[in-house]
Amino acid sequence: EVTEAVEGKRRYALINVWRNIRRDEPILQYPLACVDAATVNSADLRTFQIHYSDRIGENYFCTTGQGQHQWFYYPQMKFDEAMLIKQWDSHGGIAKGRDMDQEGASTFAIHSSLLDPTAPADVKRESIEVRCCVIWNE
Repeated sequence: EVTEAVEGKRRYALINVWRNIRRDEPILQYPLACVDAATVNSADLRTFQIHYSDRIGENYFCTTGQGQHQWFYYPQMKFDEAMLIKQWDSHGGIAKGRDMDQEGASTFAIHSSLLDPTAPADVKRESIEVRCCVIWNE
């Protein structure tokens, strides 16, 4: 199944599971935010390389675009809440070489944390993130 996914014969996605690890406190500083993929065009993206000891990977920065990006943020996430963040989906429009993710699956979720000026200055965020690989049986 993995070989077939890598060869493009099966749909696959990399999904991160992110959550707060403080049982008694919500996330007050640096909450997560995501952009609606339907509001991002490939022209808004800038590719950069990540150099590892055994390979070179790629990732994206997102420019401000033409002001069309629609952001959603998730303040005060509690211990019992989790966010699934799509890192890559081979079925998305950008993954298939299109200018945008159109109807259906997005290629990835542009995401970031935000400095919250209303949060106390001494609050620290503690979280954990785990990456999962999902392979469709199509």
